[in-house]
Amino acid sequence: MGNADESADRNSNHDDATEGIQRTLVSWNDVSLALDDLIGRATRTLDVFDHSLALQDWGSRARCEALQRAAFDRHVHVRILLVDLAYVTTQAPRLINLLRTLGHRIEIVGSDARGLPPSSFAVADRQHFLFRPDSVHSRGRLNLQSPAKSIPYANDFEVLWEQGGQRVFPEALGL
Repeated sequence: MGNADESADRNSNHDDATEGIQRTLVSWNDVSLALDDLIGRATRTLDVFDHSLALQDWGSRARCEALQRAAFDRHVHVRILLVDLAYVTTQAPRLINLLRTLGHRIEIVGSDARGLPPSSFAVADRQHFLFRPDSVHSRGRLNLQSPAKSIPYANDFEVLWEQGGQRVFPEALGL
């Protein structure tokens, strides 16, 4: 990271002190822990936009159990919007099983939207968000208790979601 980027990061961390908490993510482990934190904080909604979910252990037992607790115990509505459904439909049977048992609270859609952003992000309750500047690298940030920074991502997600797409149904996959 260059000096200008480091200065901007320091300034944004300082600004967040009055508004919320920001954590810089530099590894996949950081991203995984941040996702766990985000899912754990969700009380009403969790909206996720990603290329395919393949890089973040979304099909793992631990992640699916966290999603199940959020959806079942806390009644969180989970919406996942993807560019490519191949990973979910072929390599994430636990996630597909969640769709089968909690399809009224968990939705996965392959987007038909035009001009999809290269960034991956997740927003919980319009209060907390995780951002990765592209769909391949782990670098990113987690902002907690930061509605001013989260709401624009939540609004972007809503626009993309409303453009529709191919919804994943476990029955259509023979499960």
